Amino acid sequence: MKSPLVVILVGLLLGACGNQEEAVVQSGSFTALTYNVAGLPEGISGSNPETNMQMISPLLNAYDLVLVQEDFSYHHELVSQLDHPHQSPSMDPSESASIMTDGLNRFSRTPFEAFERQKWVACFGGISGNASDCLADKGFSFAIHDLGEGVLVHVYNFHAEAGGAAEDNQAREEGYDQLIEYMQTQSKNAAVVVGADTNLHGFDEADEPVLLKFMEETGLADVCRTLDCGDEQIDRFFFRSSENLSIAPTQWQVATEFVTEDGSELSDHPAIHVSFDWQQQ
Repeated sequence: MKSPLVVILVGLLLGACGNQEEAVVQSGSFTALTYNVAGLPEGISGSNPETNMQMISPLLNAYDLVLVQEDFSYHHELVSQLDHPHQSPSMDPSESASIMTDGLNRFSRTPFEAFERQKWVACFGGISGNASDCLADKGFSFAIHDLGEGVLVHVYNFHAEAGGAAEDNQAREEGYDQLIEYMQTQSKNAAVVVGADTNLHGFDEADEPVLLKFMEETGLADVCRTLDCGDEQIDRFFFRSSENLSIAPTQWQVATEFVTEDGSELSDHPAIHVSFDWQQQ
């Protein structure tokens, strides 16, 4: 895995009328992971979270920024072996309007502030079936991360509506519209990184227009498509630069270490690993 966050400070001396001023150009890199950890209760989850969450925990330490979805019932086990100094406060189940919380958490080597959670305005499906999205407070979270010396990037984590029924599609589109509107206000002119379980299948007749609209109206680019990864997943990273901060992905891959000794996956989703270079402009 890549080394932890690297921050390089290069001093440039500029002469003006016999006087010298020091201008500092900052650049660096960081690794990031988005991972739906399948943390529904044992027997409901698509994996074996009682065992797997403790196996996942130490593996997350290889990444500078970790964004997880479905961190529902085994949060204590998931964070038990983490060494990230900055971790989002887990959502209190008593504050949830649904049976489950939003399942969204983040773990970071660098500090972040202004953390908040937003619930989707629409959902479809409950105990009776479908994708049962209304049983959780699914939505998105936001925070401003400091890459070093006050270099700021807005980071989003979200879990979109699942399912393929017409009602699911409508709720999912409404959620993306909600996120677009939020980002256009909250992150106007800011550099942005997004990790998510998008529940959008690339080039699918119903999903592709939603994905393209999301990218076009936010100015985001999909890391997999940018790097021509050839293995597009519904678990994605997006990015965009700003006038003051350039962000460029240098690597995309499915993280292959999240398996048991016999090679079984630790979740029913792949863990997506990306690397970014950044430079203050």
